[in-house]
Amino acid sequence: MNRYLRSIVPGLLFLAITNIAAARDAGPAKLQRAPDFTLPDYQGHEISLADFRGRVVLLQFMQTGCPVCQRHAPILEELYRKYKDKGLVVIGVAHGASGPEEVKQFAQRFDLTYFLLPGDLEIAVRYLGITPQASSFDVPRYFLISREGKIAKDLDPHVNADFARDEKGALEKAILEALGH
Repeated sequence: MNRYLRSIVPGLLFLAITNIAAARDAGPAKLQRAPDFTLPDYQGHEISLADFRGRVVLLQFMQTGCPVCQRHAPILEELYRKYKDKGLVVIGVAHGASGPEEVKQFAQRFDLTYFLLPGDLEIAVRYLGITPQASSFDVPRYFLISREGKIAKDLDPHVNADFARDEKGALEKAILEALGH
């Protein structure tokens, strides 16, 4: 290797490593197209993400038995009712549920009117980057999807300090940003 290459290789290697680490820590790239999906709700009605183009979607990955998800359910309902007329849609995708009946009971228990769908691991694979072989992930996990159908924000309560201080405030702030307020 000539002298010039020997002098720049360490710098290039450093840049490559820091860029890889930054990409890994950033989660999904902002404004990448949100993977579409169609799932039946607990009543059997087909719900498709594409149906909500032109609206802001707060997509939640959750589990009915998760204590944090249970704590967030009334918060999501309150925010949905407050901002649905401004263009907000809330969709909860329940993983680990034993089926539509369990999801229905969860919705009834918390008097939820937002969309709550029995989960499909394929959707989590596309949003969270997990694989069927390594399929565990922390719940809840949120994605804000813009009116144009792109991922505007990846909200992970497990690594976001704002959630630790104020769960409702952190969600509401992100929703207002996505709605353009």
